[in-house]
Amino acid sequence: MLKGIPFPKTHNIEDIIALLPPGSRPKLTEKDQDKLTEYATVTRYPGDYEPISLDEAKKAVRIARRVRRQIRKLLPKPALSSRKK
Repeated sequence: MLKGIPFPKTHNIEDIIALLPPGSRPKLTEKDQDKLTEYATVTRYPGDYEPISLDEAKKAVRIARRVRRQIRKLLPKPALSSRKK
């Protein structure tokens, strides 16, 4: 829990975004949220699922990078400069 907000163990992108204040939420369509959740859950472990095409994988990486840029703009500078060694 941070700042009184409990953080559940989940890979559901929609649930995670809902924890953020409205002005801090990344701009993702429902379709993008569903796809990222699927990649974070279904494909996380070996199993019986449709292979992801190279085009799909590239699109997912573009979405993730866009979200990362959006979130980094909201973080304080000291949070961006500290890195684990």
